[in-house]
Amino acid sequence: MNQNIKFSHPEWATRYKKPGTELRFIRGCYYLYEYKTVYDQVRKKPKKISGKLLGSITEKQGFISSSKRNLENTIHQKVFKQVKCKEYGVSLLITEKFDIYSKALKNTFGDLWTSIIAIAYCRLIYRCPLKSIPFRLEQSYLPQILGIKEFNEKKASFILKTIGGYHEQRLAYMKSFIKKGEYMLMDMTNIFSNSKNISLSKKGYNNNLNFDPQFNLMYIYSVNSHIPVYYRLLPGNIREVKAFKNCLIESGLKRAIIIADKGFYSKSNVDLLKEENLKFILPLKRDNQIIPYQALINNTFQKKGNFFEHEKRPIWYQKYTIDGLPLFLFFDPALMVDEQADYLGRTKTHPESYTIEEYHKKRNRFGTIALLSNLKTISAIDTYENYKSRNTIEVLFDGMKNVLEADHTYMQDEQTLQGWMFVNHIVMQWYQHLYIELKEKELLKKFSVNDYIQLLTDVKKISINDSWVLNEITSQTQKLIERTGFALK
Repeated sequence: MNQNIKFSHPEWATRYKKPGTELRFIRGCYYLYEYKTVYDQVRKKPKKISGKLLGSITEKQGFISSSKRNLENTIHQKVFKQVKCKEYGVSLLITEKFDIYSKALKNTFGDLWTSIIAIAYCRLIYRCPLKSIPFRLEQSYLPQILGIKEFNEKKASFILKTIGGYHEQRLAYMKSFIKKGEYMLMDMTNIFSNSKNISLSKKGYNNNLNFDPQFNLMYIYSVNSHIPVYYRLLPGNIREVKAFKNCLIESGLKRAIIIADKGFYSKSNVDLLKEENLKFILPLKRDNQIIPYQALINNTFQKKGNFFEHEKRPIWYQKYTIDGLPLFLFFDPALMVDEQADYLGRTKTHPESYTIEEYHKKRNRFGTIALLSNLKTISAIDTYENYKSRNTIEVLFDGMKNVLEADHTYMQDEQTLQGWMFVNHIVMQWYQHLYIELKEKELLKKFSVNDYIQLLTDVKKISINDSWVLNEITSQTQKLIERTGFALK
């Protein structure tokens, strides 16, 4: 027999042969198998590896799929095609831990409260723009919890514009967090906007010498809860003193303290604050000529024995009177050592800007804070701790600008902008709530607020055959959730 004659398969069998498959004639029947070609490293040439049986072929019935393949396809269709996976951790966190904010929204905005929560949720996790909100909610379990059936970009825009026009409702929400008799802190930052349709957007000035169109964001914070309670948008060309009083009047606050940064002090600003009967604590730059450093120079500052403890560190102080106002000069020995070491280190790394001669001129100022105030009955420790509370404000602004990426806005009309900033205000309350909780539980050294949020996004719910169950999570996430007293269910 001629070994070179190849066996020819009939056309009714070969018509089912496709790339990656092969026909086999076994015991008088045709079968179709998968196969693939791999390179044999030993023989240095390709070799064929047979795969799964796909089915049999007959002239009358054509291709008959394997019963095993039919079973696999049935399982895939009934189970795997029905599996859905949605973000659950942060959704549960918002509905369980942020109940105080949800109730306030429900009381002031009625049925709109769930939509406001939904937009704020997207801002907290993803910092996403308006157009991405529907997609993010589709991947979340939050709509099931809140009973939201449909949420497209048109609805998101409508919600923002609607709440932007509800000034009284926004104000009522903010006032619900202001407790009678507690002290508040006030500060202001700037937000850039290039929209020509927003009258608040004006060429202004900020600490970074940026004169781009911007508007100002005035914020008031509770000293007791460390939560932002009130905000107001102001034109970019309006500075702090002109705006403080109107904010106090609108918010209904009686006990608010203006705590500015070191660049705010000037005699004219102090005179304006006094004229408006506004309470203030103003830090002075260390090179200000009115600061009485003489006792520090003479090494007599600590001899009078005036000190208190702040975060387990002794803080020495002296009280002076400048133009009828109390001026406290505080001295922190531990801070002095750190600042001296830092300056001396810079004389080696940046000798063009830091010199030994300048070090000796400044050495008596290291570790000091000078605070000018018109709160004549307040103690030294309260003045100091109120000023240190400003760190909370700076953390909040940092969160808003860096974490939420809210230092620019692309809103094209003022009413929608008002709604957008209100949503950001709610998110900042949530953010600060988590910051305080992580700090109290001593977790901030390991996790930032953003780390915590991102870990919670790994907690998913999956749907198998229309039944939602909690997916597996890592032991690290489980331990962190347990430490924050947050129960998954």
